[in-house]
Amino acid sequence: MRVLARFRPIKKTRENKLNSREEKLKFAFQMYDLDDDNHISRYELLAVLHMMVGANISEDQLASIAERTVKEADKDHDNMISFEEFCEALGRTDVEQKMSIRFLH
Repeated sequence: MRVLARFRPIKKTRENKLNSREEKLKFAFQMYDLDDDNHISRYELLAVLHMMVGANISEDQLASIAERTVKEADKDHDNMISFEEFCEALGRTDVEQKMSIRFLH
């Protein structure tokens, strides 16, 4: 249930720590951080892209997407994306809305 709680829409009138912007970002980051080292490498990103799109996009296109994503998000030039860099890259994204599902009672 705790995992699903992160996808509840945020209610401005009530604070819920599990579905806050930061918790939603942590959850998304952990999906990409496959080796749990607090960084997303190009290889981890590529592996997740493979899981998401499979054979619908060529290997070269996936590699290009992974390379470009790391290059754009990596501010300290260590060829990996830290949680802080991940948050900064998604700074203008409406994470609260995009990572919300309305559950019917």
